[in-house]
Amino acid sequence: MPVDPSSIRRPELRDLLQIWEARLEGAALPRKARFAPVDVSEFMANMLFVEVSGQPPRFRYREVGVELTRIYGKDVTDRYLDQMPVLFRTFAEPAYREVIQTRDATYGAFRFVENWWIATYERLMLPLTNDGGEIVEVAVAIYPRFVARESARSGSDD
Repeated sequence: MPVDPSSIRRPELRDLLQIWEARLEGAALPRKARFAPVDVSEFMANMLFVEVSGQPPRFRYREVGVELTRIYGKDVTDRYLDQMPVLFRTFAEPAYREVIQTRDATYGAFRFVENWWIATYERLMLPLTNDGGEIVEVAVAIYPRFVARESARSGSDD
């Protein structure tokens, strides 16, 4: 089922979806060469480009935006998903497999509590193919938001 742009809260993610959809070739997914980092440079701080290779698929973080590197606490560029901490893999791997299986963009909004913070994030995942139509990369945009638990109780957004 295609992503409904009206379900996406972040305007950046709606814009990215629109860029990706503009590169669809009829019923075919966009080719990797037609959706390069330069095409989405204004969003790159919050993006990952994840290579897909092998069978079963293995996922490698080819390019990681600076904002995501800051949030993760280290640069994960050139690392494979199976080298990441278990908690990270628990959430990321099913999402990558879903994109491969559905052969479509996927969107999700998530919320979790960590110590004194409530973290929410929106994630858009966009599959990209080679010339033969095989998914070889997933462009991922993640926009997190952190709110102190006390602020959340009082109704404040910041």
